[in-house]
Amino acid sequence: MILRQHFINKLRELNYKYKTRQKRTELWRQAGTGKPMSVPLRDLIDEEFVAAALRMAGLTAEEVARFIASCKS
Repeated sequence: MILRQHFINKLRELNYKYKTRQKRTELWRQAGTGKPMSVPLRDLIDEEFVAAALRMAGLTAEEVARFIASCKS
């Protein structure tokens, strides 16, 4: 499990901006492209979700694995 705040910080590094809060998620959009990203409001997020979301955001598999490993340490 990954802390939500670590995931949010990574999204900010990738130029995502907060847009709105929904019932169970927050909507973030990437500046310039408008790519949407829904982030669950839970404090802990599944590693599989984080990996899939970061891959869709444009990170390589190696970068994703490095990020997840750094969150666990």
